[in-house]
Amino acid sequence: MTDGLGRRVAATDAATGEPVEHLELVPELVLHTAFATALGERVARFAAVRHASYVHVLRVDRPAIDQLVVVSDATRGSRLSDLLDAADAAGARPEIDAVVALVRQLLPAVALFSRHNKDNAIGTIAPERLFIVPPARVVIADAVFGPAFDQLRLTREDAWQRYRVAAPPTEGFVTCTPRGDATALGVVALSMLLGRRLRDDEFPNQLAALVSAARERHGGEDHPLSAVFARWLRRALQLEGSGFDSPHAAQIAFEEVLASNRRYVTGTGALEQWGEEHGGAGHEGSKHEGSKHEGSKHEGSKHEGSKHEGSKHESWVDAEAAGVGLGDTGPPEVVPLSARVGVDAGRRVFGLRPLWAAVIVGVLLMQAAVIGWYWTRPVEGPVEGEGELVVTSRPDGARVVVDGRERGATPLTLTLPVGAHVIEVRAGTGEPRVIPLMIRANMQTAQYVELQEARAAPPAVERPAPSSKGPSRR
Repeated sequence: MTDGLGRRVAATDAATGEPVEHLELVPELVLHTAFATALGERVARFAAVRHASYVHVLRVDRPAIDQLVVVSDATRGSRLSDLLDAADAAGARPEIDAVVALVRQLLPAVALFSRHNKDNAIGTIAPERLFIVPPARVVIADAVFGPAFDQLRLTREDAWQRYRVAAPPTEGFVTCTPRGDATALGVVALSMLLGRRLRDDEFPNQLAALVSAARERHGGEDHPLSAVFARWLRRALQLEGSGFDSPHAAQIAFEEVLASNRRYVTGTGALEQWGEEHGGAGHEGSKHEGSKHEGSKHEGSKHEGSKHEGSKHESWVDAEAAGVGLGDTGPPEVVPLSARVGVDAGRRVFGLRPLWAAVIVGVLLMQAAVIGWYWTRPVEGPVEGEGELVVTSRPDGARVVVDGRERGATPLTLTLPVGAHVIEVRAGTGEPRVIPLMIRANMQTAQYVELQEARAAPPAVERPAPSSKGPSRR
């Protein structure tokens, strides 16, 4: 499969024997030094993060000077772009229940990324980078590219046409921000409503017309998109002055959309059925050969030989060291109010809704208790008021200076007082990388730095000493 970033192929990890996916980056990204450095640092920072809503990125390999490969866990399921292509070819737009189920799962997963750091952003959300995993669970791929994309200095149009990155309006170059993630969420929701991927020429200039033409499908019949859903979509796509500035704001507003219309069922049944009908969520190893994105450069969307066997890393772990708050106790809650039980609307209002409201409150209280335990639990390791810093680099052996004091060579583990610090990392006589960071109590902070050793200076050319004699006179 190709989506502008590079070629994706199924592979087997030589070290573990586990199935993995290789993203072989295109040459223009490989040769962009700042991009490669930022990507390597972000991947190293998130190497220990495992979360059910994100595809786990293992590492970045450089088989040769002109090759860069992002290695991720293989993911069981199908990319949303493949399902949309198949549905578009069949002329089968998803029911509104399937649209709601996907968006309601995706919103908290994206909002979680910037919960503890408002500047954190995924930056690459698109149908090409979302998986639908049995049973109808949404998983985000390529969540580590944000800081690297900031180095490319792309216009809004280039970011979309070359890499399928949907950025909000900007006067300068594209940077990956929470507002950009909210915009990308709007593109995903609009794609689901349309039953196809957006084409090259439709973003950003035709967004308003597409929203006006969007319809919601109920029981195989099209109806006008409700005013409240249409306004949410316009705000997500930054078509209004009150556009969402973060996925969290979009999530809160979407709950209001659901509360406004009893027909917006929040179960996953319709999404699961839609995926199965188009070769996705219910079938392992599905692939759509020859799937073509009309009007786009991203043709042949296909998993080459990919089995997508299930990842073994869907457990929930603490990821504060990476700056991402993943303190929840399970995947984003999707409450099936009545999707698969066939009850009538009256019973749904007077019977199931109060019951499920009580269930939701109970779940939230349990989550609050677990989070409270997490923050107050005793932690072994550094004493109160200290934290651990782990510095790694490529190449190894780089000198590390912390707050003006030399502390050793990489790989290096230090215990530092809580608070702000400045580290300098230098390889040989090259220029140092200066990085400010924050150490938190009883927590480990990992920092990866990719360095380039300074090249040896060319030998000096000896010049004859000037003669002490003055110029001759005639």
